[in-house]
Amino acid sequence: MSPFIKDGDVLTIAPMDQRAPRVGEVIAFVSPLGGRMAVHRVVSRQNDGWLLRGDNSTTNDGVLDLEDMLGRVVRVERDGRDVQLGVGAGGVLIARLNRGRGLTGLKAVWRLPRRVAAFIVRMAQGTKAYAAIGAAVVGPVEIAQATEADLAVVHGRAALSAAQRDWTDGPTVTCWVARRDSKVVGYVQYVFRAGQESPWAGHWLFSLAVSPRYRGLGIGESLTRHVVAHARAQNAPELRLAVFDDNDRAIRLYKKLGFAHVVLPSLEPLLVAEAKSLGRRRVVMQLDLSAPAHGEST
Repeated sequence: MSPFIKDGDVLTIAPMDQRAPRVGEVIAFVSPLGGRMAVHRVVSRQNDGWLLRGDNSTTNDGVLDLEDMLGRVVRVERDGRDVQLGVGAGGVLIARLNRGRGLTGLKAVWRLPRRVAAFIVRMAQGTKAYAAIGAAVVGPVEIAQATEADLAVVHGRAALSAAQRDWTDGPTVTCWVARRDSKVVGYVQYVFRAGQESPWAGHWLFSLAVSPRYRGLGIGESLTRHVVAHARAQNAPELRLAVFDDNDRAIRLYKKLGFAHVVLPSLEPLLVAEAKSLGRRRVVMQLDLSAPAHGEST
């Protein structure tokens, strides 16, 4: 429903009380597609009902009768404050723009400067100058084992949790976070699965992630080095990881630290099936821990 309603907002929904909805109002209803509750805006009146559409969508929910509607959104709270944008006259304007492609085009224009700035930053993040200047501006970053509070932050932030796996079937998992002024800006896992029955058996580095604005500052390398040092302390013969083959920046980092591509016959069928599903291919890299260390820190 963005830009009006965002994740974490608190909604107050009042009954319809048989009053016809107005164009621009936000209505809670049960979607005919899947039977789940949705909260979308009325964009127009139709002969046999009302047409609803999400502010962040280019497709309609279909024409709904009054009986299909659970209630109208009368209040939106965000961080303890009422949200006014998107109600009243503003809601009517959004509805009119959203009947066609007007709202989508307006949002694209609004986001263009941010996208250009983000592109410039991503290009700069791969340079030594950015790393040196950025590290000086950001200041010290602490690497520490994750607490329960840290993990709650990671689970709640897409930029950090997107790569995370749910290890609930018995392996040993140790997690680290990178903190800057107590704010979690990076995350990584060490996973050890004993035995040979699983294609994921052995010592693995998983879920390395750094918040976008803190990339290019050496945080990912520091987190990786901590996992490597921990694996050495466990007398692991090697440390493995799986990385998408189009993630050139990550692959360069892993090669810098001594990782090399390997093929695990037992894992290949899973990775091939995953590639067909996701449209992206992961490959395995391995660090021989019997070789001299690459300057890991603890």
